[in-house]
Amino acid sequence: MIMKEFNKNEYIQDLHLNTNSNDYLYNIVIEFKDKKDRYDIINKKDLKKLERIYKENDIEYNIETKLQKFENNIVENLENKILAKFENNLLQNKNIEDTTKNENIEKENNDVIENFDEYFNKYIEHRKNFDNISDSSIKGYNASMRYLKYFINKDTQFTFKFFKDLQLKFTKLPKNFFKYDRYYKKTFTELMKIKEKEKYETLNNKTINNHINSYKLFFKYLKYDEIIDINNLADIQQLPEEQFTNKEEYTQNELELIFKSEFDDFNYINMCKVSLYCGFRIEEVLSIKKIDIKDNFIHINLKDTSSKNHTRIVPIHKNLLDLINYQIKHNKGIYLFFNGNVDNEVKNVGKRLNNRLKTIISDTSKTFHSFRKNFSQEIELNTDAEEATKKYLMGHSMSKDITHSIYNRGKFNNKKLIDCINQITFKF
Repeated sequence: MIMKEFNKNEYIQDLHLNTNSNDYLYNIVIEFKDKKDRYDIINKKDLKKLERIYKENDIEYNIETKLQKFENNIVENLENKILAKFENNLLQNKNIEDTTKNENIEKENNDVIENFDEYFNKYIEHRKNFDNISDSSIKGYNASMRYLKYFINKDTQFTFKFFKDLQLKFTKLPKNFFKYDRYYKKTFTELMKIKEKEKYETLNNKTINNHINSYKLFFKYLKYDEIIDINNLADIQQLPEEQFTNKEEYTQNELELIFKSEFDDFNYINMCKVSLYCGFRIEEVLSIKKIDIKDNFIHINLKDTSSKNHTRIVPIHKNLLDLINYQIKHNKGIYLFFNGNVDNEVKNVGKRLNNRLKTIISDTSKTFHSFRKNFSQEIELNTDAEEATKKYLMGHSMSKDITHSIYNRGKFNNKKLIDCINQITFKF
């Protein structure tokens, strides 16, 4: 309960209007004041009555000095005494409520800490049932909770200050915190001493924001499930994220240098070529399975950030046919370019491949993603395809395209796709 700020005038008005008020003293004083205004003098009986009221409320009153005249300061004195008592009662009630509130918060905190894993598992099941979250999202939530559990103990209070301080502490953690036991097995104080010596790279703001957002969702669920009353994370602001340089496309000369260079892994140069001719992102290239190659089309099936299926087909350009057949024949496993787990490989392969590309073209604005920019410019400048066809091939959202989403029921004219791809003029 939020206490309303005490307002003397409102309180006095309330006493006038509320005939059932227990604060009868003020009404009696007003009655005397009215008599004084009419006659200027009140009788001894009235003064005796007033004296009794004063004594009952421990207010000093000398009847001899006030025998003939009722003065305004008597009214003001009694009025202030009554109001002071009323304010004191308000403060006492507020202190009781604050104490009760603090006890409830402490009880909630203890409950959440003691049953943390149980509540978190229930939260994940809730998200699975209502939001259909992916396995990779669950993996991310588990990673975030591991960071949170590092900083909590049996005495932790999940207050706004705790989460604000937690956000600041995250900015001082090493980037690969849980990778090395020399970091995560230390206390935070010990870790700060290591930081002074090693000058390690810290978590970036985007990662920290992702962790905080994970906590917001978890505690929002705890409030929804009536486990806690207040989500103190609701007002935590995000940290400003780093501004990434816009990636630029490769020039014709740079493309020639890249595709004439030798790569340690033959898969890598082929992945670059597929991205150039199809406009695929690194995760899309790595997601291609051998069974996704059907009738000279590559079928892309991913889950995007909204946990919905991200599916489209892209025709295979004639310059890619031999490459695709080679990969199907020589690569072991179910994937076209690698063996293993997609989630783990996206980051690792992307990093290794970009490092190799930087040794060939030392421009920080140009990475593997630049091949996609080259593809985008190629279909924009050198093909006569419709805008919807270009958007589809780039994998851009078609949700607001009424013609595509409703009348064509999400299907595309394959001939238009093939015509567009065949107009690409790359010679690699």
